[in-house]
Amino acid sequence: MIDEMMRKMTNDRRNSQKHHYMPVFYLKQWLNKDGQICEYKRLANGAVKPRRTHPSGTGYVRGLYDFVGLEDPELREAFEREFLKPVDTRAAELLQDINAGRRAMNNPEKRSAWTRFLLSLLMRMPEDIKLHKERYIQNWLKPNPDRRKYYKSRVWRPGMPQRLDDVLAAMDLQSIEHRALDALIPLINNPRIGEVVISLHWGSLTLPVGAPALLTSDRPILLSDGLEDPNSHIILPIGPKQIFYAVKDKGVVNFMMVKPPTELAHIVNMAVVSQAVNYVYGQWDVQLPFVQQYMGTNQRPSLIERMQQYGSTQEAMEDLRRKARRRGVRLPARAG
Repeated sequence: MIDEMMRKMTNDRRNSQKHHYMPVFYLKQWLNKDGQICEYKRLANGAVKPRRTHPSGTGYVRGLYDFVGLEDPELREAFEREFLKPVDTRAAELLQDINAGRRAMNNPEKRSAWTRFLLSLLMRMPEDIKLHKERYIQNWLKPNPDRRKYYKSRVWRPGMPQRLDDVLAAMDLQSIEHRALDALIPLINNPRIGEVVISLHWGSLTLPVGAPALLTSDRPILLSDGLEDPNSHIILPIGPKQIFYAVKDKGVVNFMMVKPPTELAHIVNMAVVSQAVNYVYGQWDVQLPFVQQYMGTNQRPSLIERMQQYGSTQEAMEDLRRKARRRGVRLPARAG
C-alpha cells in the first residue's frame, strides 16, 4: 500500500515546481568565470559524468516538498514557501557577511538561522524525505498500545469511532503524508540539537590561492558521530577556498590550521565526495578523476537515518519494558 501511494505521489509531482534540496545560493559560491558550476553526476553503471550548468539547473526534484493532492498551488507549496525558503534566505545573508569579511557569527539571530540551515541540509535530501515519509506512514498505520490508550482517554468524544484503528483506516493517506512533512519542521527546528550547535566554537577558514579547490556534494556536511565529544565537529565547504566549522574544542581548529593547505583540502574533499549519493559539485571538470575514484565510497547514515534508528531502538526498549512489567520483572532504569 505504501509503495503504491509513493508511486502515485511521484507521478502527481511531474508538473510541480522545482524544489532545490541543494540551495541555489549555496551552489553559487562555486560559480566559475563563465557563470556556471560543474555538476558531477553518478550514472547507473557507476561512471561519473560532468556537466556544466547554472546552480538553478541542478540539485532539485519537482514537487519534493509538495502537499500532494491539493489543488490550490498556494497551499500545495506552503512547506517550500513558508519554511524552507526563509531558512535559505536568512542563511544566504550570513554567508554574504562571511564572504565580505563582516563578523556576523556572534549575532544570536543569524547564528540561530545558520544552525537551522545546517540542520535542514542534514534532512532535506530526496532520500531523507522519502525515508521520513515512509517510516512516518508505517508508524501511523500501526498504532501501539500507548496511542490507543491516549485516543480513548484524551481524544475520543461521543459520536467518534470507538477504536483508534478505525479512525486511522478511514484517513486519507495523503493527509498522513502532509502530517509527515509538517513533522519535519520541529525536527529541523529541534531546540535540543540547535542549542548544542549554537554553543560550539564557530569560524571560517580560507585556503590560499595555490591550494586545491574544495568540492561539495549532496551530502555536504561533515558531521561527527556525536556533538558532546571533545573532538566533535561540523564542517561545511562554503566555497572553493573556504570552510565553515563549528567545533567543541578549538584543538580541532588548530589541527586544521597547522595542516598543509593541500593536505587539508584533500581531507575535506575526500570526506565530502566519498559520502555523496548522486551529485558532487565544483567549479570545473578538472577533478573528474578524483570524483570518479572516490564518489560514494564511504556513505554514512544520514541524520534522518540515525534518528530513525534511535527511535526504533527506543520503541523496542519501551515494548520490552511493557512486557516485563506485565510479567512482574523490573528492568534497570534508563541511563541518563
